[in-house]
Amino acid sequence: MNVLIIGAGRRGQRLARHLIEENKSVTFLDKDQSRCAATEAKLDCMAVCGSGTDLAALEHAGVSSADAVIAVTDSDEINLVACGIVCSNFPNVKKTIAATRSISYISAEEGEARPILGISNIVNPDYEASERIIDVIESGLYNDTIAFPDTDFLLFTIPVSSKSPFAGKDLIDCRKKIPGNYVITGILRNGEALIPSGRTVIKKGDTLAIIIDNDETYSLLNQMGDKSKPKRPKKMILVGATGITRFLLKKLSTDILRGVILIEHNSEICEEFAKQFPDITTLNAKITDETIWEDEDISKADVLVSLTDNDELNIITASYAKRIGVDRTMALIKTNTNYMQFAKNLEIDAPISTTVTVVDSIVKQLRGDDVSTMHTLFDGDLEVYEYVIPDDFRYLGKALKNVDMKGRMLIAGVKRGGGEAFIPGGNYEFQEGDSLLFVTSHTSGGFFEEFIK
Repeated sequence: MNVLIIGAGRRGQRLARHLIEENKSVTFLDKDQSRCAATEAKLDCMAVCGSGTDLAALEHAGVSSADAVIAVTDSDEINLVACGIVCSNFPNVKKTIAATRSISYISAEEGEARPILGISNIVNPDYEASERIIDVIESGLYNDTIAFPDTDFLLFTIPVSSKSPFAGKDLIDCRKKIPGNYVITGILRNGEALIPSGRTVIKKGDTLAIIIDNDETYSLLNQMGDKSKPKRPKKMILVGATGITRFLLKKLSTDILRGVILIEHNSEICEEFAKQFPDITTLNAKITDETIWEDEDISKADVLVSLTDNDELNIITASYAKRIGVDRTMALIKTNTNYMQFAKNLEIDAPISTTVTVVDSIVKQLRGDDVSTMHTLFDGDLEVYEYVIPDDFRYLGKALKNVDMKGRMLIAGVKRGGGEAFIPGGNYEFQEGDSLLFVTSHTSGGFFEEFIK
């Protein structure tokens, strides 16, 4: 696949790195000459200096031979116009994706793009980040947590201590001795993500990615020595009235909204949010003011989510909240993904990167129309897809045990119409309309694409 990326910023470079590792051919188009040079020095790709809205520059960058064009500059207008030009002049390009921050181009409730200029997909960073935060809050787990719509499945990660019942056992023994409707879908070991087999032995220090029936989550955590029962927050502090905050408040259930306190330093924005969301408490104050912590008794909150446009303030706020007694904390990271590990080392439960969530959404679009959701874990090394089986799927009617996945991916869950969801055994047969949860390593992403063709 040939991919043209317009915009060589942090999102473009992370996306390119992801695609290049899958042996896809990537070309950049960016108007900043120094950024083009830096990108070519860091990545195995070509970078052309020019504007995405310049037809000659697009042609010089090889748009005529591109399978997909992705515009991720910092300008909504450039991204939309660039993709519109491609759609109008280069019908051979199969997929055009534009990143935009304006809510005008998507449905605020569902995040679906409104038809515009023939563009295939529009991705909104604020909406994607809010969806990730919702998963964490609604699950009550506050770590790497993914919920799958219309099922009872959750995916979460948990470290293995020396006292864990999983430590020293292979997966077959775990299934025999530790009951539950769950699948260990991935292991992070010494910085490397593994897709385990039945004979893979779990070691102290591993981090496990587990897909489980939601009703059994606490039971499994309890067996692993984690006594912190998942819970929905009764008192939640939101810091910063931003676009992400708006999407988040639109998606939260009414019972959670009643316990939300929003802290925003801009009085006009405060008034706007107070009118739009009457169920929450909106306070005009600065989070750096010590009195707000005492007046609102923030240390007694179940969760604090810092959502300002300042990465450093978000990390400091969430870390301090954790230190004074807030049960769970989350911090938004918008500009520097290197802060993700830094935030975890400061005991922040769930750092959320807009760059990571946007790249996940774009990769999902590139995988094909039958991929309904896509998430990454372990800094992108593990990928989880929800794939709906079409009528021309080549394995229709075949049993899972008779399909060779070469140890490069596994199917951790199946969802059927009518609400039936289950973890498949070897006798499961692929049926049209089934929604499958595929788990694969990032380096095997190309194998997943070949498998579903």
